[in-house]
Amino acid sequence: MVGNIFSKRFGWAWFVSLLLLAGFLLISISSYLVSRGNIRDTITESTLPLTSDNVYSEIQRDLLRPVFIASLMAHDTFLRDWAISGELDDDAITRYLHEIKIKYATVTSFFVSEQTQKYYHSYGLLKTVRESEPRDEWYYRVRDMEDAYEINVDPDLANADEMTIFINYRTFDYDGNFIGATGVGLTVNSVNNLISRYEAKYERQIYFTDAEGKIVLRPMNSPLLKHTHLKEIEGLGEHVSDLLNDQGSQLSYRRDGENRLLHCRYVPELDWYLIVEQSEAAMLAPVKEQLFVNISLALLVTCIVAYICIAAIKRQQGRLEVQNEALSRTNAMNEKQKFELLATAEDLAIANRTLERMNREKDDFIGVLAHDLRNPLNSVIGLCDLAEGGFDEFTCDEFIDDIKRCGIRMLDLTERLLDVSRMESFHGPVATEDLIFNEVVESVLAQFLPQAAHKNIHVQINLEQTEGVHLQSHHDWLDVCISNLISNAIKYTPKFGKVGITTRCVDSLLELEISDSGCGIKDDDLDKLFGKFVRLSSKPTDNESSLGLGLYIVKQMSERLGMQVQVHSELGKGTSFTLIRKLG
Repeated sequence: MVGNIFSKRFGWAWFVSLLLLAGFLLISISSYLVSRGNIRDTITESTLPLTSDNVYSEIQRDLLRPVFIASLMAHDTFLRDWAISGELDDDAITRYLHEIKIKYATVTSFFVSEQTQKYYHSYGLLKTVRESEPRDEWYYRVRDMEDAYEINVDPDLANADEMTIFINYRTFDYDGNFIGATGVGLTVNSVNNLISRYEAKYERQIYFTDAEGKIVLRPMNSPLLKHTHLKEIEGLGEHVSDLLNDQGSQLSYRRDGENRLLHCRYVPELDWYLIVEQSEAAMLAPVKEQLFVNISLALLVTCIVAYICIAAIKRQQGRLEVQNEALSRTNAMNEKQKFELLATAEDLAIANRTLERMNREKDDFIGVLAHDLRNPLNSVIGLCDLAEGGFDEFTCDEFIDDIKRCGIRMLDLTERLLDVSRMESFHGPVATEDLIFNEVVESVLAQFLPQAAHKNIHVQINLEQTEGVHLQSHHDWLDVCISNLISNAIKYTPKFGKVGITTRCVDSLLELEISDSGCGIKDDDLDKLFGKFVRLSSKPTDNESSLGLGLYIVKQMSERLGMQVQVHSELGKGTSFTLIRKLG
């Protein structure tokens, strides 16, 4: 049996297995070397800086609350009023500072008066500050600085000279005059507890030094307790000047027979350097253990592969069939994706055509706007030039009429554009109200009677059949539809012509017919009659302006109001437009 396994028949399988084993060993060793390098890079570039950032963030968070407390004190009306009124009651400020200390659990709270130079503490008047006293120089520094507050570390005179983190906040009266400094203090032990917690959590050594390299803060159980300066630490002394010359740096050194990785960053709030270091051996131990596990697994897998290779040929055919089925499914999916892409391409083509149409509308809009605004503006400018030369040729009334006529043309253009904008931007349901139809028609018609009279146009009105008829509609939109139709009828009717306004109510259908005696509309123009910015071959009879939007507005608004628009025209005889609405 054993001889059969090692026969030439299975030699290729063992050859493949030995190649696989060699590959496993090469990969495992290479992975170990790469992992060792990655771990070193991760520790120096990520892990240690992240721990440093976390400690720094915790310190900032712990300092944020006392800064807020000091800000409240500096803006407290009681404190400011007490100082401004002459500091008459020492017990009052003592109680205030004591309440601040108890309520917010601070180590100390204080106020130093600029007027009396007295240092008030939560237990009473502490002393009088003097510029000649070195321990009082902080107050005069705060008084002269531009920032609202500072954070510094000093011994606390009221707390047995224990090192304390002070928040010194400048205080001003209501006129912006400096009246003193107030704030609170935290013991350095709070930061000490923080780094002790981080050392236990991340198994790293954390400590603080000053700008000279003196170790100023470390946990009570730190292995560096026997050292007071960085220069005393084995392997680190020669790097002190380079380490503390940068705002953030990292290096590797050997101590106690092992490599250690170190990260240093500057903490501006404390004017200290935060140093986080870690042993490389502790991080590499799991990787070494994984290397031996990988080698053991490689031997096991080699034996398994040798057995599997014997049955590989028998299974190969089955695998090929499975692959063929997978390829068939892939082809089907590709076909499906092909049709989806074609559909997407069609959608894009539709969107492209829509964009081209909108672009044409934009070009038409700009052209129409430039043309229709230019003429009245030129007229106004010309009239102004005449005004500068006096009224020899024109009377004042004629001058005012011309300017008014130009203003009306520009106003009409603006109102048309606003109607289109309001209509196209409105997508919700149209709010309706109960309207008396004849009153709406008469109200709109009254606006155009002066225009008709100006052209000596006879307006024939017949509203008898719809007397008292009500309908549900949107008042403003119905006004716009009727206004545009009446305005067009008057524009395209020659002087001394006739315009007819007739309403009917037949078989529950309410109709409004507006007819004119103009030149009519050509058959070619009927197909594009209700288009946007359309200029027809027919022209207004008294040089009135035409933007090409009136009938487009009528068509769109009437459809939104549930109305139909019918048009009938004969060349040389005139045109009639009929609005039709079903009642009930």
